[in-house]
Amino acid sequence: MYKEPEQFRDTQYFKAFWQQMRKDKVALISFYLFLALLFLVFFGHIISPYPSEQQFVGLELLPPSWDKIGQVSHFFGTDDLGRDIFSRVLYGFYYTFGGALLITSCVVIIGGAIGVFVGLNRTTSLSLLGQLFDTLLFMPALLSSIIIASLMEPSLPNAMIAVFLATLPHFIHRIYQATQSELMREYVITLKLDGATNKMLIKEVIIPNLIVVVVRESTSVLMFTVLDIAALSFISLGAKNLTPEWGGMIKEAFELIYIAPWTVMVPGAVITLVILIVSVLGRGVVRVLEKYRHTA
Repeated sequence: MYKEPEQFRDTQYFKAFWQQMRKDKVALISFYLFLALLFLVFFGHIISPYPSEQQFVGLELLPPSWDKIGQVSHFFGTDDLGRDIFSRVLYGFYYTFGGALLITSCVVIIGGAIGVFVGLNRTTSLSLLGQLFDTLLFMPALLSSIIIASLMEPSLPNAMIAVFLATLPHFIHRIYQATQSELMREYVITLKLDGATNKMLIKEVIIPNLIVVVVRESTSVLMFTVLDIAALSFISLGAKNLTPEWGGMIKEAFELIYIAPWTVMVPGAVITLVILIVSVLGRGVVRVLEKYRHTA
């Protein structure tokens, strides 16, 4: 099948990037772990040994399997209602991490498009919009999420909307600043004087040079989004009690922290592990991209 020159260029780029990625063992391992997280988002409920709401009467607050009275059939133990914690954690990948991935994707696509558009077209109306976003930047994203979520009925979809609206201005601002920085370079000014269109600048200048910024910022958005979804559920502004969302699981079991600490520590440890994997992957990809740019 015939390929256009652009297709050859893209294929060579991805091959060279993957070769650099394979040389960075930490980035490669974190990439495979991230793929495992994606697998659990879509198939965690299928490989779960029990339904998330199934109760085992007589096995309430059963310790994890490594405890002397624990059972292998309930690897992470059970909660105060006799529900298997391991199963609920697997279900939680869909609600917490899956929700964070959806929000991050929307923020990157919508925020990236707006940031580049505003950076290329500095009109009076767009400047006013930028000033509005700058005002929102003074408020931490979590506080903005709480304020927005408190205006709506507590539910996971509404919490996701709140996190999206709170995170979007920050991402737009970063992309806008990066776009403006690229447009101020001498060779870009020369291209504009030679008659380069905005479409050409986006394709040849902005997108290639903003990849590192997008990866770095989207990694931060994904990490904070996981925390924000869990935090809103923890303060009863997110997922409802029956939903196996990690923050909601911590909220339900918080009073049992001294009696059955595993009911709180397990979902908390999973949140920490997911954020760690995302952070290491983001840093690794940025590191590989920067090495590739220097060697290209």
